[in-house]
Amino acid sequence: MSAERKAAAILGALVADAAALGLHWIYDANRVKEVADARGGATFVPVDPAHHEGVPAYFAHALRCDGMQSQYGEVLRLAMRSMIDNDGFDGVAYRADFVGYFGAGGSYQGYIDRPTRGVLENTAAEKSVTGIDDDQLPATTTLPAIVARYSGAEQTAMAKAAREVTNINDVAEGYAVVCANVLNDVLAGKDLKTVLKVTAQDTKGEIGEALRAALSSDEVDSAAYGEVTGRACHLPMAMPLAFHIMSRAEDYADAVEQNIRAGGDSCGRAIIIGSIMAAACGVRDIPLDWILKLDRGAGVWAQCQALAR
Repeated sequence: MSAERKAAAILGALVADAAALGLHWIYDANRVKEVADARGGATFVPVDPAHHEGVPAYFAHALRCDGMQSQYGEVLRLAMRSMIDNDGFDGVAYRADFVGYFGAGGSYQGYIDRPTRGVLENTAAEKSVTGIDDDQLPATTTLPAIVARYSGAEQTAMAKAAREVTNINDVAEGYAVVCANVLNDVLAGKDLKTVLKVTAQDTKGEIGEALRAALSSDEVDSAAYGEVTGRACHLPMAMPLAFHIMSRAEDYADAVEQNIRAGGDSCGRAIIIGSIMAAACGVRDIPLDWILKLDRGAGVWAQCQALAR
């Protein structure tokens, strides 16, 4: 695997997450389209509560600024820093870093999702595990960093350990494994569209059925297909919609744009979509002006390269 492609996979996740922040959690695709069309695109729309008013939506990022990460990107960045500081993933150190950053007195200011709240509550209660029974997108947030740093059985073990800091759930594990498999295959140089098809064919049970349905659908508009899958944070909604978007996207930028236009939890899906699309296309396919809009982008790229050595 190319070190540059692995670094691109991490950067691609973070850029896609930041690009979606302004329209995150607007569940009305028509409102997203209205705002995006008025600006000439859906990416890096300024954070503004007015966009969320009068439609099914939740404005969560009043404490975030343009170019910053959602809570998903913040978790990925935290995992990156922890892995660099500890020369790899250390579960004890990462848990301590997580609580220190997101907990009371930590430097994070922003939305606390259900799995993160569960970590903080379980830690305060001195429970032996911090993860909760939850099938939402935080289960896949650390994957770009883990896949860039590890391979084989070691990657599987580290991915599970990182995931279970927040999510201990069989469905979440199943979808996270799918995501890791796709990312590994694309980083190995395989064609993305072929990888998506083969992965869907080889995946058993309800997960495989949902992925195959997304790929075979006659609906070409991913925003419209979001009505079929749902647009919320749960992986049984998010991953099939992500497959639909990636299978029809022309390139990285198109996938990020279509993901935002699909509405709902676009930031959570962005970690998956941005990582896989950047792994497939390379860092040069990420628009330079998007990278320049990323908060502390130069330092982040250096971290991505350090993890992908």
